Amino acid sequence: MEKLEEIALSRMRNAEHFQFMTDVDQLITTATPPELGIDGQYPSFSTALAAEDATIRTELGSILSKPIQELDTLRDTTWSAILLRVKSTLLSPIQSEAESALIIQRIIDLYGDLRAITYNEETAAISNLVSNLMLPAYSAHLNVIGIFTWVNELKMQNEQFQTALNDRNAELAAREGGDVRAVRAVIDPIYQNIVDRINASVVLETAKPAAGIFISQLNEKIKYYKTTLASRVSRSKTAETAPTA
Repeated sequence: MEKLEEIALSRMRNAEHFQFMTDVDQLITTATPPELGIDGQYPSFSTALAAEDATIRTELGSILSKPIQELDTLRDTTWSAILLRVKSTLLSPIQSEAESALIIQRIIDLYGDLRAITYNEETAAISNLVSNLMLPAYSAHLNVIGIFTWVNELKMQNEQFQTALNDRNAELAAREGGDVRAVRAVIDPIYQNIVDRINASVVLETAKPAAGIFISQLNEKIKYYKTTLASRVSRSKTAETAPTA
């Protein structure tokens, strides 16, 4: 009977570490702790995994998430208002107004529906759109349509959104070495103890048939995670050695 392979848990990112431990837990539950000879260790493992789950969920949240959503809705609303004003002015009986609206509409059309893309893509698109619209050549047209102040407001809302997003990202980045690492430091030794006990039962030839199936299935998962870690290292080395322009 084969033994459980080793894996560098410390090299895993938080999300994949939690997923790996969740995979381990599912396999243990299927085989049952008594069949694996770890009924004494499993309760501690289960408790530590629950703590990691709760901490991961907290890490993924942020008190800044709601303001970010509100700011995104605000800039979407302003963009929609600008678009509707331009479209309605296209129907103006005053030829000069309709002509100005057509010019501005063509610029807006270059960027498509800004509400249907990711936060970062939308922020960049709004920034480019606003910069384009605020060129001196278009100032008169914005004033004719009556959206000069609206475009300026969209610019400020977009900047506020980017600031809030940066603050949230900085907050989450600062947490990376915090609570999740602390709970990982608890569960990792428990996992290693489980591995050692199961491997010892293999060496002593006391392992039950369920252990063989467990070991085979877990080793397959370990191989997958090892491949993931190796690929990341390879990509990192490639990036470091890539020639710069």
